[in-house]
Amino acid sequence: MTTDDETPIIRTTPKRLAKGLAIVVGIMIVGAVIAISQWDYMVSVPPPSSTLKPKFDLSNPSPSGGHGAPVASSEAVSTGESPAPAARPTADVTLTILEGSAIQGNPDYDPDELTVQKGNTILVDNLDLMPHTVTNGEGASDATSGQLFDTSIINGGEFKVLETTNVDAGSYPYYCTVHPYMTGTLTVE
Repeated sequence: MTTDDETPIIRTTPKRLAKGLAIVVGIMIVGAVIAISQWDYMVSVPPPSSTLKPKFDLSNPSPSGGHGAPVASSEAVSTGESPAPAARPTADVTLTILEGSAIQGNPDYDPDELTVQKGNTILVDNLDLMPHTVTNGEGASDATSGQLFDTSIINGGEFKVLETTNVDAGSYPYYCTVHPYMTGTLTVE
């Protein structure tokens, strides 16, 4: 660029340019020193998000025909140990919380409408990464919410057992207290 008299317009001085470059290069050097000094730690310890997905033993199928039993604890997953799978109790019926059910609009409970005989046990298997519940009621504002049955929080890859011994015959809506858009119906005969 030039002015009307054809003299060049200097937008910065060489001294100012050198200062700016020195600052940028200095920041890059500090970042490189930090990354190099912490490299072994960063490689040996995975970021927390990679330890959220449960590991499954595919050689031990679950009663629902899905994945095998989940690993007993997240500490074992993060340390690389191979713990024994958590013992799966025997149950009359399995209710599966499907992977990805925390995303509104995705399939959530399988089956959505579950029918059992009074006194049956229900194995609630959470195949999702997120925590969920199976709680009786239409939602949190329902006065009877959680009074007949409630699994409380089931973390990703874990399971709980619901007893129907004290639930009278009838049809009962249920939902997830963490994700209230997840709903289903339990019918006790």
